[in-house]
Amino acid sequence: MMLTAILGACDQAAPPPVSSSPSPSTPPLAQELIFYNWVDDIPPSVLNAFTEEYGVKIKYETFQSQEEAVENLQKGKVVDVVVLENDLLPPLIAANRLLPINFRQIPNFKNISANFRDLAADPGNRHSVPYYYGTSGLVVRTDLVGDSVKRWADLWDSRYAGKIGLRAQPTELITIALLSLGYPLGSEDENQLEAALQHLLELKKRAVFVEVEAGLAVARLLRGDVVILYGWAEDYQIAHASNPDVRYVLPAEGVPLWGENFVVPVTSSSPHTAEVFINFMLRPEIAAQLVTEKKYASANEAARPLLKPEIRDDPIIFPSVEILRRAHFYPPLSPAGKKRYDDVWQRFLAAGK
Repeated sequence: MMLTAILGACDQAAPPPVSSSPSPSTPPLAQELIFYNWVDDIPPSVLNAFTEEYGVKIKYETFQSQEEAVENLQKGKVVDVVVLENDLLPPLIAANRLLPINFRQIPNFKNISANFRDLAADPGNRHSVPYYYGTSGLVVRTDLVGDSVKRWADLWDSRYAGKIGLRAQPTELITIALLSLGYPLGSEDENQLEAALQHLLELKKRAVFVEVEAGLAVARLLRGDVVILYGWAEDYQIAHASNPDVRYVLPAEGVPLWGENFVVPVTSSSPHTAEVFINFMLRPEIAAQLVTEKKYASANEAARPLLKPEIRDDPIIFPSVEILRRAHFYPPLSPAGKKRYDDVWQRFLAAGK
């Protein structure tokens, strides 16, 4: 699905409607909130600030992939707030694994850009609050390989064998293979997925799997253990700060675009505390701090004026209109499509090098 909504200006949308009936008495805050997120995704100073202000301890639990997070939520993992990508919302909503958002408790939703509201994955934002967004690309040591890397298909070039760094992210790696073969992002076609699997098995022979944590993965790139790293804006910013010859390549076959959201699962022991936390994260100064430290674009429109120009105007952090014209969100998979992707990934893992 092409991100046409972000390309042009649109009027500021109102927050999702709330009931006109009297609000019930506000419940007390929990003593602890369990936040389930990527490793090293939130500066500790932000979490500490929330604890200091509200007296609620944050228990930070992590996952290594979005698929892992979804599987654990489906199994009933007890957490209060989770960060999930757009394409994974519909099946969880359909399975009643996410609670509706009470926007009376999240007045700072007004800070979210109209471009990120009411998307197809969750019409009306009934179950999600937009957070980060960005592109997936290749972080390249041009001082070692020149400017020859321009396409996803270049990952299969024998010149780079043993020097390609990948993350174990199922949907993303399957997408790379599909795009490199000329197939559409999000394809559920059985023949195309089988071709993608065989293509990935070839890539597996010449790739190195690296950590999801940016600092650890980028260290491998800077040492020269790998010369091409599949990654994101934060990887590039860290690497480029140490080596100005590092380049962020958005391959010609297509640019995967991801969008993350805060959600409250049905297992939350205190939805009220979860919503207070989300509202805190939507403060402009907090959102601006997150962008400044993590180098990912925020859907929080009110944070933009607080950013330094070199961050606000960086097209790798905030993709340009030109980039967005060829970018596509990961689409939600049908139940049958999800089963096929899971099967491809399990067969990929089971196969040796």
